Amino acid sequence: MMKARRALIVISVMATGLLAGIGIGVWRMVPEPVPDVGWFYDLSFPNREGRPVALEGYRGEYTLVNFWATWCPPCIEEMPELSVFHDKWSSKGIKVLGLAVDSPSNVREFLEEKNFSYPLLITGAAGSELARRLGSSIDALPYTVLVDPQGRVVRQKMGRIYEEELSKWAETVK
Repeated sequence: MMKARRALIVISVMATGLLAGIGIGVWRMVPEPVPDVGWFYDLSFPNREGRPVALEGYRGEYTLVNFWATWCPPCIEEMPELSVFHDKWSSKGIKVLGLAVDSPSNVREFLEEKNFSYPLLITGAAGSELARRLGSSIDALPYTVLVDPQGRVVRQKMGRIYEEELSKWAETVK
């Protein structure tokens, strides 16, 4: 009887700890609100050819910013859907911008075999801090934000995103 009671207590304590850990993990994955990201448009990053591209050209438009890396399977899975979204919505005022948190050589090698319709720029390791400044609560990829023409983050998602979700985002703002 005493062993069964002790086992029940141990299991209860372990279950409570597990649930607390899951709760903290879920809480940390919720993106943080970002009041204004006007500073974002003052930045520039190189494209795959190494030429700098100023983000100023995105100011005043809806901009979907997606942080990704070549070593991130969910990032790679969502890229064709981001292309579909870009093809459908860029003429309607929502631009897509991919920011690679990766090395230039990795990105160039990856893009030798793949082609996407939206611009891909390379932030390198600085992309992690940039994602945090855009509301990412953890250092993980992929991370996607939608910035409105006034420079406010209006939608955020940590983790893989689907074209259907993106279309819902677009329909709510357009």
